Amino acid sequence: MPKKNLLSLALSLSLLAGSYFIANITNAEAQIVIDPITKTITITGLILSTGTVTTGTTGTTTTGTISSTGSSTGVTVKTTSTIVTTASTWTEFERSLSWLYTNGLTKYDNQTDFRMYDGLTREEAAKMIAQAYIVLGYTQTTTNTNCQFTDNKLFNPELSGYILKACQRGLMKGNNGKFMPTQKLTRPEAMTILVRMFEGKVSYENQNPRRADYYLKGKALGLTTLQNTAFDKEISRYEIALYIYRFQNIVTNTSLSISAQQKIQDLGLTGTVATWTTTSTDTTSELAQKFWAIANSISVENDPELQEAIRWMNDKGLTSYSTITEYKPFEVLLREQSAKILDIFAKVFSFSQDKLTTTLPTNCQFKDISKADWSLITHIENICKMEILQGGNQIFDPKGTLTKGQFITALIRLVEGKKLDETSNPRWTNYYQSALNMGIVGPADALTFDSPITRYEVALFLYRFKIKYQMINSLNTDKLENQIINTVSGSIQQTTTIISTGDSTWTITLQTSNIFIDTNLLQNGNFELGYIEIFGNKHKVVKTSTESYFSKNFVRYGDIFDIESDKKIWTISFIVSNRLILEGTIRMTSGSNYAIEQVSETSAYYKLRQLQ
Repeated sequence: MPKKNLLSLALSLSLLAGSYFIANITNAEAQIVIDPITKTITITGLILSTGTVTTGTTGTTTTGTISSTGSSTGVTVKTTSTIVTTASTWTEFERSLSWLYTNGLTKYDNQTDFRMYDGLTREEAAKMIAQAYIVLGYTQTTTNTNCQFTDNKLFNPELSGYILKACQRGLMKGNNGKFMPTQKLTRPEAMTILVRMFEGKVSYENQNPRRADYYLKGKALGLTTLQNTAFDKEISRYEIALYIYRFQNIVTNTSLSISAQQKIQDLGLTGTVATWTTTSTDTTSELAQKFWAIANSISVENDPELQEAIRWMNDKGLTSYSTITEYKPFEVLLREQSAKILDIFAKVFSFSQDKLTTTLPTNCQFKDISKADWSLITHIENICKMEILQGGNQIFDPKGTLTKGQFITALIRLVEGKKLDETSNPRWTNYYQSALNMGIVGPADALTFDSPITRYEVALFLYRFKIKYQMINSLNTDKLENQIINTVSGSIQQTTTIISTGDSTWTITLQTSNIFIDTNLLQNGNFELGYIEIFGNKHKVVKTSTESYFSKNFVRYGDIFDIESDKKIWTISFIVSNRLILEGTIRMTSGSNYAIEQVSETSAYYKLRQLQ
């Protein structure tokens, strides 16, 4: 299975939001741009190995050879495609059908042709399952040789190959030598197939009903929410699409796979194991250990974002670990551990600190606090006081895992300083939407909000929030793009000089200020228009000419305009040598002049001085 799939955790903003569209990309140069505010996804240079996604798309599709990202002949090319979708409003079925179509599990790309409410025959199911088995990266070895069916003359010739593959993998085995290709698939049969695929073995089947274990395991995996009384019916094409889509979300996510294995183990189901697969003697814990081995072998050590996220958390005291290995990114987060992280995070950004009174509210006097790590008790009490994570019925469950939905809910409560409307179903809906608008989560995260959150996700969620927070604060400043001169805050001074000539005496008030100068803009030959800010006032600067002397030495000239009236009021010049500004002048039409002088040998820090 590709490492990228194993790492498709819910915090990869762009990959998660775009995963419905790029499952079959064969060209790594495709560019994906996502605007979480307008919910617009733009994909350019997209090459698909089979077909193209048409649901919710606009643009043109051509077939042929391209050269912009290498030579590719005989492929379908999405040369300039813009996919515009309100991703958060897509139904789960719409996402499911898009994934099935993109990965070749169905040839239909719309609900009408897919016949979503019709039943599904067993041979149609065989195609979906056999293709899913390939797409999800399972080994293509034969584990079942009893695939000679007496009713093979009834097979649809286009589907017979898929039937053979599904049987050889031990997923669909028929009964009494017959496959029954035109018989409708039932919900228990669908659950049986997917659970067999997930575990790599068959469950205990000598009971009544025969597929009871599969139903319980499938429900534990979250593939279905139906009760047993409504389960033993024919499955619709709509339902099988949802089951398979939910299944692929689990198996392509290492964290979810480990969690799913644990959920199955917690069921405590026992029974004999079939012998059709050589790995059928593996216990659930052994399989979980294999997942851990896979997780630990994934090359996240060289992930610069994760490295910086963990180091930032260490700098701020959110974790005592400073390396990816020590941090154990694929472990799930306990509730008591989250208390420390959220409490210190709140202090870093000064969120809700006024709520940390000395009195401990009654609802924060937890009955099970003795079960918590003693060093984390204060943090548990603090986050309860801040009303961001409070437990229920005075039970905090310190050793329990925290779901992604609970973590995001706590984070948004902290940022907003209040609880949002929680009457929606699910109750975290508004918190998810808020986090989506902030760019912390992606659309696909909603599918895994009720799953335990990993330390990997926690690190990236918090770090990305920190980045977003800094950027928003920066956007709220009054600094303009392409600003050449920027006054250093608090450095403006005024000096008064008394001048006497004979019987006349007068005073002159002159201003000085430290300034920053963007020398990169000055050295950019294509730079024509910018801004300067001096003594708190902003003006427009337009380049007039540049005169070069020797190598890397030049004088740059420009005119200064009033921003509102667009009237020329000053001229400006810079003498630059080896990226250092030796001198600058600003001359007003009224006769007032200003000098730009070096404070030290630096390419950024200077002094602006008013001349007499």
